[in-house]
Amino acid sequence: MGGTESGAGVVDWGRSVRKQFFFEKKNQKTFTLQEFGRWLGVTCGHALSDKSFLFLFFKKENRPFFSFLSGYCCLDAFDVSIAVPVRVTWAAGAAERRTEATLAARSTIRRGFSQSTDPVVAVTELYAALKQPDIAIVVFFCSAAYDLPALAAELRRQFAGACLVGCTTAGEITPVGYQDGSITGFSIGGPGSRAVTTRIDCLGDCPISAGFLASEELMSRFAQGGPPVNETNTFGLLLIDGMSAREEVVVSTIHWGMGAIPLLGGSAGDDMRLSNTFVFHEGEFRTNAALLTLVQIDAPFRTFNTKHFRGTDEKLVVTKADPERRLVLELNAAPAATEYARIVGCKVNELSAEIFGERTLMVKIGGEYYVRSIQKTAADGSLTFYSAIERGVVLTLATPGDLIEDLREMFATLRQDIGPPQLVIGFDCVLRGLEMERRQARHLASRIMADNNVVGFATYGEQYHAMHLNQTFTGVAIGHAAMQ
Repeated sequence: MGGTESGAGVVDWGRSVRKQFFFEKKNQKTFTLQEFGRWLGVTCGHALSDKSFLFLFFKKENRPFFSFLSGYCCLDAFDVSIAVPVRVTWAAGAAERRTEATLAARSTIRRGFSQSTDPVVAVTELYAALKQPDIAIVVFFCSAAYDLPALAAELRRQFAGACLVGCTTAGEITPVGYQDGSITGFSIGGPGSRAVTTRIDCLGDCPISAGFLASEELMSRFAQGGPPVNETNTFGLLLIDGMSAREEVVVSTIHWGMGAIPLLGGSAGDDMRLSNTFVFHEGEFRTNAALLTLVQIDAPFRTFNTKHFRGTDEKLVVTKADPERRLVLELNAAPAATEYARIVGCKVNELSAEIFGERTLMVKIGGEYYVRSIQKTAADGSLTFYSAIERGVVLTLATPGDLIEDLREMFATLRQDIGPPQLVIGFDCVLRGLEMERRQARHLASRIMADNNVVGFATYGEQYHAMHLNQTFTGVAIGHAAMQ
């Protein structure tokens, strides 16, 4: 089953029409919306009827204001500038229809998903939800359980010509909330947006400068035309192989090259198999690679990063480590798994992803705590982390706060800042999902995600500015552009 933003249908008018008319008070005109549609010169059909709502942009005494027309209407002395919507969405069978107006030179965003396990059906449903004129970028997130070669072939066929990037996940965040085994995504289009992307290959062997060179390339391509790039209209989006163990180097050097442009992203997953994760670029799923995309949009946006943990008095010193492999062999001069199990109060053979998620570790950097999550234990008593950790680092045992309340507060702050978001691109650590399930709170978080138009996935790590993080919810919220 697939879904559009409205969950039922979309009518594309494909263009904006701007006309002006003037009504004298002494000669008021009453008209139906069908007549109004004919006057505009558009074929309205089902989309425009007596029971539809048309969103108009009025100017009176050179001051803009908004109004709705419904059924039979009467206008008085107004100079009216109408931006005909380029799309109309409606809920099938609903009495109320919702119309979205789009001014010229304004970005448009579509969101969609499919729960079908058949690659052809899944991509067909996703394409139906995301297609729009003048697409700048399409981003998707899919379960690793799909037949990936078959999915890639269908993505190439149906999204031919589009700038399409994506990755595999450890769970998806769709327009209806959390899902597993699905594909979800969004498209950004319209003359008010543009995007460029590049790929970094061979992450295990690439030079440290690769991230810097990638960001320089994209900044140079953007500089060749269009509005100037700055931190208020452009952000960077990173998708990276979640098993590469190279996020720290890549994200720090990309951030160095991008300067003030905000950067965020997520590490691809594979449904907690911890085996092979993939990014999608130029028609193929690829391992050992990272994708960097610059997105410019004429709408307000804010990047964010939140966690719900606080520190305790329990400290562990890393006394032996292999940062390249993200291994910690000793904590407090004892085998790492043994010492960690002692601190959290369980046996080594009882250690699990659920315990790692709830009793996580943090490191203090610049006065701020950052989570350093454990991925798994090894037979030799070492611990593998989702981030690199060096010898001498002091780790603090964390205790969780209220994850649901933290989400509510964060979205409330975002809404105060930019208004209701039309899209939130969200990267949610897979360990947070495990905690929600254990606390039977996943349905609450899912509702919050859906209410705030989040599209994203459960990650093996999150990137925020120059840092690779764990057990956070990180992303960018895009608001509605103000009428000019």
